[in-house]
Amino acid sequence: MRTVLISRLFSIIIVSLIGITAAYADSILTPSAWDNKAGSTLTINSISSTGLITGSYINRAPGYGCQNIAYPVTGWAYGTAISFNTIWQSALESCNSITAWTGFLYQGKMSTLWSLTINGSSSTVQIVRGHDTFTQVKKVVNKSLILKN
Repeated sequence: MRTVLISRLFSIIIVSLIGITAAYADSILTPSAWDNKAGSTLTINSISSTGLITGSYINRAPGYGCQNIAYPVTGWAYGTAISFNTIWQSALESCNSITAWTGFLYQGKMSTLWSLTINGSSSTVQIVRGHDTFTQVKKVVNKSLILKN
């Protein structure tokens, strides 16, 4: 009887550990680059131990300004959940707006909803909304210019 009880307890522990591992199997590696279907690129440079994301976003979406400029990104990652935003302002071009994305990582893809708010808006109907699916295009490798002997 005692052997059966120990075997069952051991089985429950193993199944629990497998479930925990599966829940975190989809994690965001850093540094990494992600493209959406419009050809825009999210680069995640780092995720701190508290989940703070830093990186950049290059917009290539047809019909929108502020194209081909790396705008700074900040946000949060929590397990497979992610949120990030950018202010579309740089020395080269300002689009007078902010975009925020929120979503999750599942099976290697990042599915998000986004909202773009223009400075000076006075009603929520002026907020442009959409969705993006990002696919990791490469793991960014930081290389040093110093050769190691």
